[in-house]
Amino acid sequence: MTDLRRPTEWRGGHIIGVLFVALMAPAVVALLVTAVRTSDAPTVFVAVMFSLAVCAFLAGVLRERVIERVEPDIDSASGRVALRYDRIYDRLTRVALALAAVGGAVFVVLVPAGKLDLSLTPGQRVFFPVGVGVIVAAAAYGEYARRRNGPPTIFTDAETMTHRRTSSRTSFRWADITRIDAERIGSWPKRDVVIIETTEREKPYVLGDAPCYSPGGAALYWMLRFYWLNPDQRDEFTDNRAEKRLLSGDFPLE
Repeated sequence: MTDLRRPTEWRGGHIIGVLFVALMAPAVVALLVTAVRTSDAPTVFVAVMFSLAVCAFLAGVLRERVIERVEPDIDSASGRVALRYDRIYDRLTRVALALAAVGGAVFVVLVPAGKLDLSLTPGQRVFFPVGVGVIVAAAAYGEYARRRNGPPTIFTDAETMTHRRTSSRTSFRWADITRIDAERIGSWPKRDVVIIETTEREKPYVLGDAPCYSPGGAALYWMLRFYWLNPDQRDEFTDNRAEKRLLSGDFPLE
């Protein structure tokens, strides 16, 4: 698709993405060293699962945040536009969670019994499985919620816009929206987000996963703002004109 200029308020996630990769890379090396130096099969299995999970997650971060090469997964065949996460990023994230959950489940079961070849103190044998168990439970629930509710998607039609996340859904009528702007929020690391204010909500709605839908989130932001400001163009959602406009980047940049 055509790359669009990001809003002036945004700075992108390149630096944070590079720092994250740099910080996590030693963890992969440490896990692989553990797998190589031990002859204990369960320990090798856990180390390999965790290292592959981290590699898959880092690959997703590189694609979404650093090189910003996500491709919109868009469908307009149902009389409305459905925009989903970039397919490769989505699959990398799911694979990372699945690998971490499998390795984590084995870790939780075997560590308290001392069945893994790891140098852990008695306290670590208690607290580490608890922390990993929380991660395993969160990963399992995330996949369950996704299968029940569907993948993260932004739906748009002539009357409404809906943001469906893994376990929740928020809808707005275009007529109720009073502001759509780009902002950079948070302390550190700051996030590039889309702010949506409406007459029906006291607090602004923060759409924080825009970079997962289009490179850097720019195309998604300009699309939402364009159709909010141009109600006479919203009939484009009923066929494939909105899809073509998004993929070609045919939006006026303010």
